Amino acid sequence: MILRPPRPADAAEIIAIHAEGLATGHASFRDDPTDWSAFHDAHALALVAERDGIVLGWTGLSAMSSRCTYSGVGEVSTYIGAAAAGQGIGRALLGRLVAESEAAGWWTLVAQIFPENRASIALHAACGFAVLGTRTRLGRMTYGPMAGTWRDVVLMERRSDVAGG
Repeated sequence: MILRPPRPADAAEIIAIHAEGLATGHASFRDDPTDWSAFHDAHALALVAERDGIVLGWTGLSAMSSRCTYSGVGEVSTYIGAAAAGQGIGRALLGRLVAESEAAGWWTLVAQIFPENRASIALHAACGFAVLGTRTRLGRMTYGPMAGTWRDVVLMERRSDVAGG
């Protein structure tokens, strides 16, 4: 498996993996998958996992705010294709993203995860994220199997021992 920055030729696979995750109803409040332009523009850092020329998953880091005070705080997203789940790809991707983010000066990473997505919570915990709490009834789903349901969101955070102060 190769971990590398995404390129435009990966767009269809990135979008398909994102759509697959969204279809579960447990990945995001978002109802439609990203497109290449939005994906590229949103992520200050991003990686894909590739095996035999096929993208298996991706992870990205987006700035939490444009305010200079929060210039080292980012939100992570990680999506693994269903066919590649349980193979350690998420851990490899997120672990590498953490290392690259620290090298680039990011001092706090956050993840917002539906409590039903236990695999994602476990992944983030394995990569040094701690649960800060649960934001109760944070938003209402507009699509899929959970449409109309108010959802809680687990807030996780990882503070760097290397970057920041």
